[in-house]
Amino acid sequence: MIRRYLPVVLVFLVIWVVTVEVLSWFVVLSGIGVAVVALVLTNRLLGIDYATVFLSPLATLRYALVLLKEIATAAWGMAAIILRGRAQATYFEHESALTDDLLLFLLANSIILTPGSVAVDREGSRITVITADDDVERARAACLRLERSIARLRSGGSACS
Repeated sequence: MIRRYLPVVLVFLVIWVVTVEVLSWFVVLSGIGVAVVALVLTNRLLGIDYATVFLSPLATLRYALVLLKEIATAAWGMAAIILRGRAQATYFEHESALTDDLLLFLLANSIILTPGSVAVDREGSRITVITADDDVERARAACLRLERSIARLRSGGSACS
């Protein structure tokens, strides 16, 4: 049982230490405590078993790198749009090939992290995105790249074509 949840506790612990910005015995022990409590509560209250959510560390690393690349690219693009004075809000519907609610939630939150784009609504696998990008097709392509990376996270999960 402990082996099954150890990778998840370690990921939560790293997030905890990075968030607190201090490395001490107290922070490590409190991080382990928070991780265990979070696992127990989400399992009991939400029915989410984090030990089975992300099975591929390589795919998770790939997703993190894709997300960071999209954030950096969008930040530079938004800076150029703002400097040119061309910021204009438009929206589009992104029809996702993902079927898992958790992965769709992750996609919507990944879109929110990308500068200049906000996921404002989700109905089924359709996500409404508002973007300040003057090229809507570029924003759609970024959503699709994020979606493909997210689809690889879960072994046996929904893949995007």
